[in-house]
Amino acid sequence: MPTIYKPKRQRPNEGKRKERMSIYNTARWRELRRLKLQRDPLCENCLRKDIVKPADDIHHIVSFMSTNDLVQRRFLAFDFDNLMSLCDECHQEIHNKQSTSCPGVPGNPGSARR
Repeated sequence: MPTIYKPKRQRPNEGKRKERMSIYNTARWRELRRLKLQRDPLCENCLRKDIVKPADDIHHIVSFMSTNDLVQRRFLAFDFDNLMSLCDECHQEIHNKQSTSCPGVPGNPGSARR
């Protein structure tokens, strides 16, 4: 039986993923993330609801991928005031709501920065 070679399918947003990873793979980001978790070790979203839960992730309030300006992108990526400490559950919840563009959720279009 002959072998049929299909071209490898490009993953959608592969270019954007590479751009994001070029930030997240830097020593500067790892140090900033460490400092943020050290300063705010509890989930900031849970604390607003009087729930004490350790933070697992760091979330960009305003996505650095929301701009095409490379200078602005780097500024947003490394701006300490643009970061939130979140537990996995809250981080997923925010990103799920972002995909439906709900205003009022930190990081969504139409929501105010902290």
